[in-house]
Amino acid sequence: MRRPDGRDIDCVLHINPRLKRKGLAMVYNPLDRQVSKQLKLPLYYTGLTRTARIREQRGESREYRLDRKYNVEIPVSIGPNSVTWFVVE
Repeated sequence: MRRPDGRDIDCVLHINPRLKRKGLAMVYNPLDRQVSKQLKLPLYYTGLTRTARIREQRGESREYRLDRKYNVEIPVSIGPNSVTWFVVE
């Protein structure tokens, strides 16, 4: 992830390894156009080691394999001036 600057999609990731839901990623698109891309989430501090179940808003969760640095890449498609969130379990 990178520092939010309003030039691309911005993301804030909250993590608490003690909860069932280990993380919450809030994603905002400040642009006037649709953006679709792969978003890399650093999940080292979640306590997850091999896989993570991630769902967008209230949708179905999908299992992702963590890489050697405990990151996952998730597809994000977000409309102009919109917000979405992802739950990590």
